[in-house]
Amino acid sequence: MRALESAASPVEVAAALESRPGFVWLDSPGSHKIFHTPLLTLTSQANAFDLIEAACKAWEGIPGAILCGYLGYELGSEAEGLRSVPGPLPDLHLALYDQYMVWDSEGWLLAGTDAWRDISVPDSFPEAATGAPFPPVPEPTATPTDEAFLRAVERTIRRIHEGEIYQVNLCRKLETTLPPECVWPLYLRLRDISPADHGAFLRIDKDTAILSTSPELFLRVEDGEVRSYPIKGTRPRGATEEGDEALRLDLTNSEKDRAELAMIVDVTRNDLGRVCQPGSVRVGSHAELITLPTLHHTVSKVVGQLRTDATLADLLRATCPPASISGAPKIHAMEVAAEEEGFRRGPCMGSIGWLSLDGRMELSVAIRTAVAAEGKVHYLAGCGITAESDPQAELAESEAKAAAFRRALSGSGPETSAR
Repeated sequence: MRALESAASPVEVAAALESRPGFVWLDSPGSHKIFHTPLLTLTSQANAFDLIEAACKAWEGIPGAILCGYLGYELGSEAEGLRSVPGPLPDLHLALYDQYMVWDSEGWLLAGTDAWRDISVPDSFPEAATGAPFPPVPEPTATPTDEAFLRAVERTIRRIHEGEIYQVNLCRKLETTLPPECVWPLYLRLRDISPADHGAFLRIDKDTAILSTSPELFLRVEDGEVRSYPIKGTRPRGATEEGDEALRLDLTNSEKDRAELAMIVDVTRNDLGRVCQPGSVRVGSHAELITLPTLHHTVSKVVGQLRTDATLADLLRATCPPASISGAPKIHAMEVAAEEEGFRRGPCMGSIGWLSLDGRMELSVAIRTAVAAEGKVHYLAGCGITAESDPQAELAESEAKAAAFRRALSGSGPETSAR
């Protein structure tokens, strides 16, 4: 890595570069990665895991090279042999970068490899373009509607009571028009309203971008150790200290939410067990409370040691899509969700991040994620449905998860609350 002489902030650098081809900003507190101008881009609607396998083998042993992008939710259909209709965006979008910029508390570093071309150290960063005023945006429409979502939850609860499934994640899609020049300002609004441990902005092309403020880590691989941090259980933040504390206690004492998380932890353990060394998969922590600017959640940590004969592509085949946004049993839960939702999830509810050619990887779960394309933007809000679910409460939870998106579109900032 080489030090860069710049005092520019991550937001300033990202704003200056966000129109570059293949721009990606992995936007985490205390650690930022910024990519642009890749050597090439891999996209696929089929055989995506084979493509990842082939790419990793072809470029194996080149330190500093990195694949970065997204893996769509429907890749899980490929992995499990389920039918899936192709959508407007590819299920896989990973670009190969031979250099990228890293920011931490010490400043900026330039990372990469000169295996294909010389690393060019920029003398300075271009000035950020002045953003256009954010025009009024129509109120998003929801699919399914409130009433249709309530009926879908009721049907799902009946299927659970009949023993067909144990848990299903159901999503609602909120969609509205959005001029292309407003996509970048919308992301800045989202990150201000709901700062995230695993935020990301991906410029797919001049008309398409992905905006994510995810709090959830899907997979981290370091020295063969695999970690996953499934999240389940949600409460909104309170308007007062007393109200906020009451909501925290309500979540931590909820048998329904603890049972929901326990089932997803079991799915995660099963997924990792397919490619990890026997006996190595364990629960490092369970149902710990995390408090975000707009929501409370509970999270667990599942850890395993990847088998020496298993590749990153094998790990992805075994675990995609993330357990927390599918259900239990996983395969049939995905079928039920697709039947009830009636739309493809695409990049939303998939995963976003990077794979290094030296065997490391870090991917978020693409929750709290929007896709902007062709003058529109949509956002998915999901809820875990169990036998104890109340349809009205699940509708309210989906609205709590969509609140930051709605506020960002309306132009309002973070709500006044106990935080």
